[in-house]
Amino acid sequence: MVLDSTSIWIYTYTGRLHVNPRYPGSQAQISTLNWRNLSLGLDTLVVRDNADNKALHIFDLIPGATRQYEPFTLKAKTPISEIAACRAGNVDDQFVVLIDNNRELYITETRNRNSSNERSALMGSANDNLNGEIYKIGTQVTTVKWASESNILVGVHDACYSIWYCPGEGSADPTIIALTTVTIDTTEFGKHITIESFEDAIVTFRCSGALLAVNVNIYCEILHRCLMEGQWQQALRICRSAQNAYLWGTLAATATRKNQLQISEEAYAAALQVDKVTYLQYIKTLDPSSPDYMAENSLMLGRLLEAETILIHNGKYREAVSLCLRMHNWRKALEISQKYDTKLLDTVLNQRNKYLKALTREEWDKQFLSLMSHENETI
Repeated sequence: MVLDSTSIWIYTYTGRLHVNPRYPGSQAQISTLNWRNLSLGLDTLVVRDNADNKALHIFDLIPGATRQYEPFTLKAKTPISEIAACRAGNVDDQFVVLIDNNRELYITETRNRNSSNERSALMGSANDNLNGEIYKIGTQVTTVKWASESNILVGVHDACYSIWYCPGEGSADPTIIALTTVTIDTTEFGKHITIESFEDAIVTFRCSGALLAVNVNIYCEILHRCLMEGQWQQALRICRSAQNAYLWGTLAATATRKNQLQISEEAYAAALQVDKVTYLQYIKTLDPSSPDYMAENSLMLGRLLEAETILIHNGKYREAVSLCLRMHNWRKALEISQKYDTKLLDTVLNQRNKYLKALTREEWDKQFLSLMSHENETI
């Protein structure tokens, strides 16, 4: 990648010009770009818009991709101070992390997660509306860096550093993030710690002018490489040999994302995630080609909006309302019943009443209050 006074130039390893990415106002911002607001990943380029520091422009560098010249723009809720795109993984497993001005760490995917033809067919045109979900995975982070050969992330806090062994696949589930994150004290390092490099399984920190090398778990590095190559049985053998909770958590999250439910079930069981094992056993009883299976699988991955969209697109309004009620997403259940099938309103209101009675509280939601008052007027 080369920057001149007016443009960004991306070259191949053979020296050929690959793409000259542009976005609105890019020429005026080139001189202000630096390593904090410009990041080149494995096959993506991520640029923070300096005119709107909540916006990210994501360019897809794969030959023939439409996002080479028409980037996907992602909006964060708070101003972004630093970005970093991952440097390894497969085409469908590319992520970018963001540090906002409050030093909160977020992660999102750099391209459409719904690459499966079967899933795309089930979701139809609604597929494009599900991009850009941002998940919080850390707090009080000053700087981060991805590993060179795997999707492992290291970040520095005030008096410690954290290693996220599964930041991408487990981002939608706080339980997995907690299970696969290790935090280590750095009091002996001193102050003003920065990350010099993260090559293979060695993180090099710079503090007070000195370089300090720290090893991450080598088993997790090897596990990531096996998962990238689809060597599931080899990955299982590594986890069984190491018997480490964050290795099992990494395998479970990745296997669930890749629809390897049998392996995912064993991994969650080894990580003592009993609720997820029970839910996986239920999913395995469904027809793999059915919308219900796809929706439940999306819900397992923490993608509630995607699960709702699959069911609604296939006309399963009762199942969509039931899913929202299970997640206590009352307003969404009310919206679906009012928009698609008013016969389901009684079900929503009855479940809402049971919920309020269990809490021994009066109704406080304005939408439900207005609906109840309208029904009383009708009576």
